[in-house]
Amino acid sequence: MKYACQGPKCHERETKDRFNKKTKRLKGRNAYLNTTQGYRGPFTIFCTTGCQNDWIMANVDNIVAQRPITFNRERKLSEQTYHITEGGWVRSDEHLTND
Repeated sequence: MKYACQGPKCHERETKDRFNKKTKRLKGRNAYLNTTQGYRGPFTIFCTTGCQNDWIMANVDNIVAQRPITFNRERKLSEQTYHITEGGWVRSDEHLTND
């Protein structure tokens, strides 16, 4: 079973593999490793070390205070919609049309 990446900014990073063509939004990745492979390390809940570090920085106070931390069961979607142009990523609210 693969879990959604727990990185708080995973769904905001502008990469082609996170772009959902149907909704034109960025979507968080799945975790790098599958839990059925017998491995029980950080890459069963994070897609990269960058996402792992972001999660630690966002939750370090909760960890120290021994407060519960929410586990994301589904991949998050960005709030903005995007278009890919020759110059790179453009948010829809920045995209100018000639209508």
